[in-house]
Amino acid sequence: MTPRFASRAFWTTLFLAFVLCACGPKVSAENYDKIVKGLKEEEVARILGIASESRNAASKVEGATFTSTQSKWRNDKGTIVVYFQNGEVDSKHYFAPGTEPAAARRY
Repeated sequence: MTPRFASRAFWTTLFLAFVLCACGPKVSAENYDKIVKGLKEEEVARILGIASESRNAASKVEGATFTSTQSKWRNDKGTIVVYFQNGEVDSKHYFAPGTEPAAARRY
């Protein structure tokens, strides 16, 4: 890799990282309403952006593997928590700023 190309790649990567961080989570009532049961994780990420936090778990029952993920998106407009089962929305919750229960803030 030539130094000129390496520099261009570095600055492009830095710019993209800045753009992604600057956008932040898109927490809003309008976006919350777009999240419906059965929506894929990738589709939720397109609506809300990159999750602020996520936790994953997997279990096997009678040879079948089940996955669950709890993801949170936070900004000054509140917090959206989405629970995924096997990669699809199972349930969701919205908390206005300052109203998220302490139990939900633990992770």
